[in-house]
Amino acid sequence: MPAAAKSFWPALAAFMALSFTYTAVVARNEGNAIDNAKRRWQQQKARRDAAMSAQGAHLLEQQHKM
Repeated sequence: MPAAAKSFWPALAAFMALSFTYTAVVARNEGNAIDNAKRRWQQQKARRDAAMSAQGAHLLEQQHKM
């Protein structure tokens, strides 16, 4: 006699719940990592722009003194 067929729905539901939970956790951590990298880049860019602006102002002052 063949074995009675089991329903795959409970296993599928459990798999979907676990996969969505895992994905949400991993995606949140990846999103935070991306946000942190973007914040660091923006801070570096702001420091670079300020340094270049200060250097440009210094060069202009030297030109006016000449």
